[in-house]
Amino acid sequence: MARRVTAPVAPGVNHRILPGPVVSESWIAWLEAGQQALEAGRFPEAIAAFTGVRDALPGDASIAVALANVYRLSGDIILARASLHTAFATAVWTDPHVAFTLGSALLDTGAAFEAAECFEHVVSLLPHNAAALGALAGARRTLGDPTTAWSLIQRAVAEAPEDPALLLTAAQVRHDHGDIDGALHWLDRADAKRPNHAPTQIQRAYSLLLRGASCTAWAAFEARPLPSPKTAARPWNGESLQGASVLVTAEQGVGDQFQFLRFVGHLTERGAARVVVECHADAVRLLVANGYNAVARGAPPETHWHVPLLSLPHRLGLDTDVCDDRVPYLRAPAFSTTTRESSARRIGLVWAGNSAFPGRVTRDLDPALLPAIVATNGIEWVSLQHGEAGTVSFPRLTRFTVSSDWAATADVLVTLDGLVTTDTGIAHLAGAMGVRCWVMLQRVPDWRWGLTGQQSAWYPTLRLVRQLRWQDWQTVVTQLKKAVLK
Repeated sequence: MARRVTAPVAPGVNHRILPGPVVSESWIAWLEAGQQALEAGRFPEAIAAFTGVRDALPGDASIAVALANVYRLSGDIILARASLHTAFATAVWTDPHVAFTLGSALLDTGAAFEAAECFEHVVSLLPHNAAALGALAGARRTLGDPTTAWSLIQRAVAEAPEDPALLLTAAQVRHDHGDIDGALHWLDRADAKRPNHAPTQIQRAYSLLLRGASCTAWAAFEARPLPSPKTAARPWNGESLQGASVLVTAEQGVGDQFQFLRFVGHLTERGAARVVVECHADAVRLLVANGYNAVARGAPPETHWHVPLLSLPHRLGLDTDVCDDRVPYLRAPAFSTTTRESSARRIGLVWAGNSAFPGRVTRDLDPALLPAIVATNGIEWVSLQHGEAGTVSFPRLTRFTVSSDWAATADVLVTLDGLVTTDTGIAHLAGAMGVRCWVMLQRVPDWRWGLTGQQSAWYPTLRLVRQLRWQDWQTVVTQLKKAVLK
């Protein structure tokens, strides 16, 4: 299927394909060559073509958005975001359509602050434009400001009360208020206008799952984009597995992978002779060490059946039963005791998630609060932070050379007395291993952590430290220090 570098258009906003300087024939040829390469899946060639035009027209935000879309389709969200950041800082986006297009692209790549500024500009020019008001509401919601988002989406719905996209945004904002009944009300209204709309059903799943796992929630969760391997395997929907082989296809993030591995054993119990788990490449060694027949994503073997990993609860017919005697179900591949120079407890610390994940804006801890955490007496703090965020240093924080291999991370975890982390993949690994862990959560967290309580329905050894108000990490740190010192 052809993939074109298009962007949303706000109703009532004049659309210009290439605003700014006059486009020469040579630049048009580059764009056409880039589009042809993109449609053929030749991403390096497409990137080179669009980069050439972007460099020739640095003030044209539309070209930067096109280049960012190519990066995004190639799987590189970070470079897509960088292209958009450059456009935001240097290109001309005073035209409301250009600002709306740039803001939409920024929001899609996790640059919510810049996206909000773009949408605020559009709203200042077009204060009654429902699409612009809705987009700004979405950006404020992403920034952890559901109060402002609710005011904006109410204005948008007043302008266009039948628009299902705005009704969906209203549901998402009520979700972020912790108002699940309100979210479901708005989802019902959106459904009435646009039945069987996948994003609406996925949001219904998130809202229902935030209350707790259930058959209804798992069924709605099936509306997400489902992975399908390029093999002859048939989709498994609960048929007999006696003597058959099954491929469990990987999807979403590594945290989801660790969380849903607990359900894989059910397939063997139902008679499957061979179960192959397709997983992130950096988790293969860990899974193999734990007895799984694991292969890296992208090269699945032939099997009789295949099933998406996150579809297992639904297709196994499970309901609320997510945590049983299978936990812990992962162990460290190798572990050798070491002699400590200090009797202090040794606790790992992670404060930021994957930089490519757009939702990390509200999940990551404010780094300015790290000194207050590591000042806790009687504890040796060890940084297990990946990426650029891990380069920071503080007194009393030992930096550890972190491997991208999850087996190596597991080996480190079992040498610690515990782990403090934000909502990111290592929290799920610790929970799956039965490692003591405190997870710092935003006011309304991801669905798997629920709305209230200190205990996790998924992992007995995890303790949840919650914001009392949106963006209130200071209270989280205060609670955390009391919990860790117990």
